Amino acid sequence: KIAGWTDPIAAHDDSYSCIACSFVQKKHTKDGDLIVVAVGTANGVVLALDSTGVIWKSACHTGKVISLHFSKQGRVLITASRDGVICELDTWTGKSKDTLKALKKSINSLTVSHDEKFMVVSAKTTKLYSMKDKKEILKIPSDDGPIQLMSVSDEAHTLVSYTNNNKEVKVWSCDHQNCTVVSTVSLAMHTQPKTVECKRSTSSEAGGIVLAVSKKGVAYVWDLQTLSQDEILPIKISVKKSLDKKGRVPIILAKLCDVKEDNTIKVHVVFGSLDCLQFKIVVLGENCEDINLVAESDALASEEQDAKVNNKMDDEQDRQENTNLTRQGRPNKRTASVLDSITDTVKEGNPEYNLDEPTMEQKLESLNLLNKSEFLEEQSASLAPPSADSVYILLKQALRADDHAELLKCMYNRDEKVIVKSVSLLTPGDALKLLKFFVSSIQSRGAKLVCLLPWLQTLLSRHMSSIVSQESSLLLLNSLYQLIDARTSTFKSALQLSTTLDYRFSEVKVSFL
Repeated sequence: KIAGWTDPIAAHDDSYSCIACSFVQKKHTKDGDLIVVAVGTANGVVLALDSTGVIWKSACHTGKVISLHFSKQGRVLITASRDGVICELDTWTGKSKDTLKALKKSINSLTVSHDEKFMVVSAKTTKLYSMKDKKEILKIPSDDGPIQLMSVSDEAHTLVSYTNNNKEVKVWSCDHQNCTVVSTVSLAMHTQPKTVECKRSTSSEAGGIVLAVSKKGVAYVWDLQTLSQDEILPIKISVKKSLDKKGRVPIILAKLCDVKEDNTIKVHVVFGSLDCLQFKIVVLGENCEDINLVAESDALASEEQDAKVNNKMDDEQDRQENTNLTRQGRPNKRTASVLDSITDTVKEGNPEYNLDEPTMEQKLESLNLLNKSEFLEEQSASLAPPSADSVYILLKQALRADDHAELLKCMYNRDEKVIVKSVSLLTPGDALKLLKFFVSSIQSRGAKLVCLLPWLQTLLSRHMSSIVSQESSLLLLNSLYQLIDARTSTFKSALQLSTTLDYRFSEVKVSFL
């Protein structure tokens, strides 16, 4: 994630309708490229934003903005609106460079070819324009109703279209010299598409590659050797939650990568949720078999957690869990804040960091404070660890109740899979609370500290990005580092003492013998 914005319009009577982004070359080449995001609204306003916020606003349309496209290496922004007008705006200033009254009535969609030589304006009447002189080249008929989605290949030899309430994508062949366009083949889908795209095939001048993503989140790819080819079956790309579980993760968007000389087809796929996106490039083989991707467990766990947060737990289940915890008996909660005792130990000034220095977790593990027998002896004196199925629920409730005793019970579970699953399902707020618990407990010794190590390592590896994004975490991380540094600072001298004693005692044994 590079940047984010919170409601840049801040207008109660307006809403967002479309979005586009592009790398834009700065005026001075040495400054590098800048990412610019364009947003269209229902009231005809177009905004441009960078990492600092809104660059400019332009009320260039009187109707809803339905399409945005960057061209000329991002320096020009092309906008289309329901008012039938297409505008070209300067990306840096928002000033209008050119306007075109494409249609007298509302525009449904606007698409630009990858080589930026042609554009297609879709409505009740769909037209193909030249980008250079903005002249109309030909019209695309539609007997099934207004075209909602459209894509045009380089040189505009191939077009694909989708008509509303239809479950097929039509392929068109264009003849520029004779100004004719012919529908060649209809590609059937199980559900309606939400995006379509086409590119020319390098292996055959008459062929083409068509990509469509259905509203249910499945990508379809057709490799047409000829535009009149019949009964061609698509290659389907879908995403499963896991290999051993049923359920599908929807594909949000898919794009065709540039086709190489060997005619290898690659598809860039984006899936998951908006809060936890995953990106993969899929290479289509020659066997034309369907492809089933598997979502990464960490991202899937985060996505499932988002769904749990949005849907409240059943009241009866909550009562049952609370009843079980009450029967087990809860120790008294702490009365003092964790940070009250920690802040006093923090030294003034920022510590110097050495990139070659061992990590905090490595320092703790290197201490080897207890042998196995001592660990088992101390662990047996404590309460038995909770079962794997209930660790996450107990951990969450202990964090919400700020109950350190219950948290410690969870820490005694050292099953790596249970630790990873329980920590991955935590929200950013709960992750920060767990870090506070670790900071307050790092001063402990013995089996308690040994049990905390794998949990602390998993927490830092799974939630570091969300932890450092919160200002309150800086004091915690600084305190944690200094506490560990203070704990390990005497290790060298202790090792020297241990070695010296071993050496002296060996001499005593030799003398005795």
